[in-house]
Amino acid sequence: MLLHPLDLTTALRPSLLPDETLLFVQDAVGLYEGKFKLPKYQNGQAYLTSHRVCYVDHQEPRSCSVAVQLKDVERPDFYAGFLKSSPKITLYPKPSKRLSHATPIAGSSQLSSAPPSGPSTPAASLPSTATWVCPICSFSNPIPSNFDPAIANARTPLPPCLACGIKPPMVHVVKAAIAAMTNRQTAGGPSSVPVESPGGSISCPRCTFRNHPSLAVCEMCGASLASVADKRLELAKDITRTESPGPFLNSSPVGKDIVDCIKLSFRGGGEKIFYERLKNALVQRKWLLQSAPPIPKPRPASGSGQPDDCSTQTPERQKVVGVAGLEKRGLEQRRNNEAVIGTAFEDLDALMTSAKEVIALAEQFASQANIGTSGNPEANAAASALSLVTTKDMLGSKSESLYLSELSRNLAEWLTDDTRGILKTEGGIMTLVDLWAVFNRARGGVELVSPTDFEKAARKWDELKLPVRLRQFKSGLLVVQGRDRTDDKTIATLLAWLKDLHSEPPATEVSWDWRLYGRGVTAQETAERFGWSVGVATEELEMAEENGALCREQGLDGLRFWENWIVKEVGEC
Repeated sequence: MLLHPLDLTTALRPSLLPDETLLFVQDAVGLYEGKFKLPKYQNGQAYLTSHRVCYVDHQEPRSCSVAVQLKDVERPDFYAGFLKSSPKITLYPKPSKRLSHATPIAGSSQLSSAPPSGPSTPAASLPSTATWVCPICSFSNPIPSNFDPAIANARTPLPPCLACGIKPPMVHVVKAAIAAMTNRQTAGGPSSVPVESPGGSISCPRCTFRNHPSLAVCEMCGASLASVADKRLELAKDITRTESPGPFLNSSPVGKDIVDCIKLSFRGGGEKIFYERLKNALVQRKWLLQSAPPIPKPRPASGSGQPDDCSTQTPERQKVVGVAGLEKRGLEQRRNNEAVIGTAFEDLDALMTSAKEVIALAEQFASQANIGTSGNPEANAAASALSLVTTKDMLGSKSESLYLSELSRNLAEWLTDDTRGILKTEGGIMTLVDLWAVFNRARGGVELVSPTDFEKAARKWDELKLPVRLRQFKSGLLVVQGRDRTDDKTIATLLAWLKDLHSEPPATEVSWDWRLYGRGVTAQETAERFGWSVGVATEELEMAEENGALCREQGLDGLRFWENWIVKEVGEC
């Protein structure tokens, strides 16, 4: 099975495997299986990673997204395109997954049908001057000397045009070969082709006996009255070439055990960079690191001449405490690091095997030296959450829309991550300015996003139907929140909190019945209660006031918001 179903994230992007990295992204891509178009896979985005080639459809991303494992690909092929034909990259599967026999196309059974029964004359030889005219560029090309129109079928290899490089249709070459053979026989005098007499009878080319026109073989000698080449010419007249666009495949490609090849049609550019990085990924074979065995531990040197079974036994470790114990532990750690580095750089295979240990060792050295952001746990969490960040060098087309679309998906995926999500720690809502600062800080000074691009990407959340949205308050403040968060839910949360204050005595003595009316809250207290910023808390309180759920009290100690008892008492009256 070459095509596998693809798991998507909340931002409708491929869910990466362990140790998988994103290499390239290109939009306006369609899929082919062989020469047939896949009907529901003609407008999407292609993601090239270190392990897979992924396709995510624009219309139905959840049901029409597939992936090809690079470990199942034998070799890629590149087609630059010509006229209306778009550039394509073909992925050929390994022999175990390749089509065992070609599927016959319409009319191929007729073209490869056996000649009529009975003895037949040898096929006429093809003249050396036989040519076929290219239907694309009108260049005259020679027909191969070993080409036989009587046995040619859809699987017969044909040389491309010497001028434009496009392979000709089989029917076109067959017609040219038959015409050349007919002209040669006519010019050479008596031919072996049956001749029709004036009375309607057909003269046998072998014994010249006149046969009835309905007969296929001669009544006297049994020779064929209609050559195989003439039959091929008659059948070829009924065969029509499929017009562009190419034919569609009705069956679903996902789950097929036998697939000839998969083609990616690039209609928006980016095919050359995609092909180069695809070849590099096939050479690097990073998917082998998933099953790489751990680095072998160095064996202690046995200089006492004891047997191997005795020398391999681990000696009992003596417990040492205090400063001497710390020094001994540091010495053992340094020896282990030297062994890891020494064995890793012996050859390429050893380096690939111990790549994980070397990376972990480098991170350990960086954390001990407080280099970069390793000393900041928040930055580490944010950086690890940005494992699928798309930079401008990963995009095939230089269009701004593709960059903003991928940036918008990056932000949505980062915000909705339950384990490291920023919205979860910020109370479910945060300002766009704070999000921009945290996002750029997490990138560590590389590929920083400008405020203009950041705002444009945030405004694309509604267009891409992502699980987060951009909201603008009455004052113009832009905030980011989940799509399931509404004003009614926020008001209900605020009222529930104010009702809980009826059972909590105030810090100072008050002149009203706090058990009945509760107390007012400030924006600072609201921000501390829900984890919001002060600006967001102020906007949410004013929103609840506009909806009639709260009322304000402007006093010497500042602005406070209360439950709207005025509306309740008027309603009761």
